[in-house]
Amino acid sequence: MREYFTAINVPGITIFTLGGFAVILVLILYVDTLNYILKNAPSKAKTHTAFVLSVYPVVSIVTYCAIIVPRAQLIAEAITQGCFMACLYQLFCLMIAYCGGEAQVVRLVKDKHVNLQVGPCCCYPCCFILPKLTISKRRIQYLRLLVLQLPVVQGLVYLMLLVMWAEEESLYTVNYFYFQPIVLSSIFCGIWGVITTMKMLSEHLKDHYIQGKFFVLQLVLLLAKLQSLLGRIAVWAGWLPCKPPINPTVYANLIYNCTMLWEVLLLCSIARVLYQRYVPDLSSTKFNYAQNINVISLQKQQVPPCETVGVA
Repeated sequence: MREYFTAINVPGITIFTLGGFAVILVLILYVDTLNYILKNAPSKAKTHTAFVLSVYPVVSIVTYCAIIVPRAQLIAEAITQGCFMACLYQLFCLMIAYCGGEAQVVRLVKDKHVNLQVGPCCCYPCCFILPKLTISKRRIQYLRLLVLQLPVVQGLVYLMLLVMWAEEESLYTVNYFYFQPIVLSSIFCGIWGVITTMKMLSEHLKDHYIQGKFFVLQLVLLLAKLQSLLGRIAVWAGWLPCKPPINPTVYANLIYNCTMLWEVLLLCSIARVLYQRYVPDLSSTKFNYAQNINVISLQKQQVPPCETVGVA
């Protein structure tokens, strides 16, 4: 560790200072957005919104830790991916909460069908044979389970990878790529469930900016995966210098973490703009629906008065 700090010298101090400044900005933006959400968001959506927004401070903190402590890179990647998966499930819950719950979702879209031909799993021309299903509470729960498997599967995979890494680093390196098909399949299925739900509710959530909120959240994973892959390619190709005690892998991780830190700051700023916009409370629709049912039932109960029949 001491050798690492000695080797990076003045540029390293500059990187640490600017990185700490970026983390502080992310925390300030998060607190400011959270304060607005607690005051103005619909009551059912407050907890889910706060959870979704937490991805930005969490990722920025663990990324900054990986800059200071290079050996924490795998742990930082595991936390980043796990946090994203949990927040993606919370985004699904947020869409349902915006509508007032699963029962209200069924009432809102009861005359429509679930279109299964959406990306990234079922957007191919051969998928036209997929049926359009009617919406029910059970099918919404199936979509929920499809998204919920994300944090569970990803957590188990990274747990096994961390155990391998703790046992022997070469064991982790050899088996890393064998786990990628499981990771990618889980991610594709989970994102497919979110997009299917989003398209199903697009007409009712058009004033909730849900597509933009999904996009800025999805970019966290896309940037992390893509830039991590580019870093590994750069190491394999020998494009980075080797100046002991800093090897090419450390250089690649340092570039990746510094870039990721400022990208998270940008995404957090965009998310702040999106989440501080007014969104209507669709739970009032539920109230109006119940009110109409009560009026109809009262009208049915009103019967003409009976005539009094005299008794001789």
